[in-house]
Amino acid sequence: MRGDHTETDERAQAFTLEGLIGTVVILTAVLFTLQSVVITPTTGGSVNPERRAQLEAEADDVLTLAGQNNEENVSELSEYIRYWDPDARTFEGASNERVGYGSKTPPGKFGRLLNQTFTLRDRTYNIELRYRMPNDAGETETIPMVYRGQPSDDAVTSTYIVTLYDNQTLTSPGEGRVELWRYGTTETSREGYYPIPNAIDGPVYNVVEVRLTVW
Repeated sequence: MRGDHTETDERAQAFTLEGLIGTVVILTAVLFTLQSVVITPTTGGSVNPERRAQLEAEADDVLTLAGQNNEENVSELSEYIRYWDPDARTFEGASNERVGYGSKTPPGKFGRLLNQTFTLRDRTYNIELRYRMPNDAGETETIPMVYRGQPSDDAVTSTYIVTLYDNQTLTSPGEGRVELWRYGTTETSREGYYPIPNAIDGPVYNVVEVRLTVW
């Protein structure tokens, strides 16, 4: 009888040990799985290529539609670039020169496209204008049309080129028919202040790159 009890105890201990080993194996597998989930690209904050490609295509479409010619055969983006108030030293209706329109929606068709495509879908965007400086070094400067903060890591940027001409005028209300070449880039300019300079000889005034960054 004593031998039977001893054999039974040994079997019970063996089953208990096997159970513990099995539990450890299961816990190890669970921990490994959790660690794998944490570093998986789709859950670790990395860029989703499909989502990024779609966002970039939408940004391209917005700039293309806004850049279409109007009845005067002039790019509408050109009109927004020239929608400047020399006295306020910023775009007409904007907050200030540092943030442009900031949290406000830009005017006209451009603003409606941005609002429908991005704002109503909880997307954020910045718009800056990059233009040439009047020298032979190929230097450029930028001015914000809309600044809403630092873009995230998965932001996309789309660009559109607009050519300005010497005989064009500012498009903000009350600016009359003063041609661009008569404006200056300092506060003491006789005809008023416009930050984009006359940087190219001949009828072309400047070439401006509109940069739309979305995230």
